[in-house]
Amino acid sequence: MTSDFLKVLEEEISQGWEEIHAGPFWRHMLENGLDRDLYQTVMAQIWHYTQHNPINQSFAAWRVPPAKMGLLRYCFEHSEEELGHEKMIEHDLKAVNLLEGALEVPPLRATQALVGYLYSVSLRDGAIPRLGYSYWAESVYPHITELLDHMRSDLGLSDREMSFFVAHAEIDAKHSDEVREQIERWAVSEEDQYKVLQVAKTSLWLTGQLLDDSYRAYAAR
Repeated sequence: MTSDFLKVLEEEISQGWEEIHAGPFWRHMLENGLDRDLYQTVMAQIWHYTQHNPINQSFAAWRVPPAKMGLLRYCFEHSEEELGHEKMIEHDLKAVNLLEGALEVPPLRATQALVGYLYSVSLRDGAIPRLGYSYWAESVYPHITELLDHMRSDLGLSDREMSFFVAHAEIDAKHSDEVREQIERWAVSEEDQYKVLQVAKTSLWLTGQLLDDSYRAYAAR
């Protein structure tokens, strides 16, 4: 494993975020701000897919042979650490009186596609390709600074009312280092690196679609 692959991976992720920042959700937020309705809509969709992450992470282990004990340990430990993160979203919505009815709205098409894709990756390809999703998801914060700023300025949210993002950031700093270590250790073949890259790009693109679908649902109302 060379640093060249991680460099390529980081460049592709940065490009993916540039595309998200050019999309309708991000443009609307920058031009018009973030109101309570749009915030509630987005957080509900994030809630829908977040609750599946520990499950599909554990499913990824079934493609790992017993000899790769370190990778198996990573899958199960990371799955356990992801349990209950959706409860932070429930806490944050409740703190600003936006929880009632929010989670009864079914997942939008892009949300369903993202959930289904991550299960597919885990069951079909296994733990190494899924590291592509974890790579960007655990180091998301430099790319969503504007979103967090608008949550604070437009909605007046405190860090206590943004636990999913603020408390999560401390957890994810540790996870980001662990993901890089796993990629360096296990994604050594060209085939594995290709799969990691494709999962990273596709899952990030689908997340951008989740944001844009949320905006379209909000605008339609």
